[in-house]
Amino acid sequence: MCAMERRDEAGVQSPVAGEHAFVVPVFGCSPFLEDCLRSLVTQTLSSRVVITTSTPSDFLDAVARRFGVPVIVNPLREGIAEDWNFALCVTDARYVTLAHQDDVYDPSFLERTLVSFSRQVGALCFTGYREVDDEGRTSSSKISRIKHLITAATIGSRPRPPRWRLRAFLSLGNPLPCSSVTLDRRRLPDFRFSTGYASNLDWDAWLRLLDQRVRFLFVPERLVGRRHNRLTATAGLIADGRRRSEDLTMFRRIWPHRLGTAIAFIYRLGY
Repeated sequence: MCAMERRDEAGVQSPVAGEHAFVVPVFGCSPFLEDCLRSLVTQTLSSRVVITTSTPSDFLDAVARRFGVPVIVNPLREGIAEDWNFALCVTDARYVTLAHQDDVYDPSFLERTLVSFSRQVGALCFTGYREVDDEGRTSSSKISRIKHLITAATIGSRPRPPRWRLRAFLSLGNPLPCSSVTLDRRRLPDFRFSTGYASNLDWDAWLRLLDQRVRFLFVPERLVGRRHNRLTATAGLIADGRRRSEDLTMFRRIWPHRLGTAIAFIYRLGY
């Protein structure tokens, strides 16, 4: 058996951790970074973990040393899209997960993701997620409840949702956080996030990939804990109005102008 393969009890061939890397694009000094790294190094399958940053600091170096994780500095500071694109290119791993510095991952996240890739053909795999508070406890908000309802109504628990269901899934908001996504770089060698967005660069990316007929895989278990508080980048984008502006742009792109404007207004009530 090749060293880069393993088989489960049913004889299903699976990619292994040697083909995967978690890359954590870090900006500033997140108080939750240690929780994120701890969840990555305690996966049921081990994987490479790398930090990238355009804002190096003594704080970041100290946290990285504590977990034995390398830090690769992006010499350019040109916004979140360029930070994410840089992060995608720092490893030669076939499968890459851009782990959000404020989020935490259940121990089986990587294993469940790689099993999904082994059983079906797909260029990216995403998992379910839950909202967590600052202590890592499961919590809930209006927007997270709405997104879970959108997921249930459109794709349910289908492991490879058909294209029309994915289109519906992505037409009423962005219930697919980048931190839950693992990309197969062999199938998506030229993939890049658009620099035209600060908040919705992932939503834009999923729609573009869908238009290219890229196959999405789905693990319905909520294996990522996502934080939302005043310290996160999303909170800042809501506060300065960019999130509202970009949401309006996206809904008008998906729907007729007036209908898109109305949906954007309703969606904003969930912030």
